[in-house]
Amino acid sequence: MKDDDEIQTNSEVLSLLPDRYYIILRPTGDNEFTLAAYDTTNSTYEEEEDFTSAMVIQEGVLDMIRFHTDDVYDRGVASIQFKLVGKEMLEEAEVDDPKLNKVVEGNVVKVDFGKVQ
Repeated sequence: MKDDDEIQTNSEVLSLLPDRYYIILRPTGDNEFTLAAYDTTNSTYEEEEDFTSAMVIQEGVLDMIRFHTDDVYDRGVASIQFKLVGKEMLEEAEVDDPKLNKVVEGNVVKVDFGKVQ
């Protein structure tokens, strides 16, 4: 019988779309996480021109997480704090500029799956 981690990984892989590079972080508790990286492009990286900018960026992000985890974490904390302060300032000043609101909302698209999957 498969263990929970293997079932989770298989479910994750089945939900991926082709021609994309994925980095998936899953919190495990105690301020720890697991990381999985996927390449669904079917590319073979034999020649220099095979290396797309997306693939290179994925490798760079993985390298930063692997070797500079504390720096990445600190930048994340600073980014969150900036967004919170910026949002508060916009609310206090009663500014309703979509461009400014987008800056403080962030880059992550939140998806709500509901309570039951």
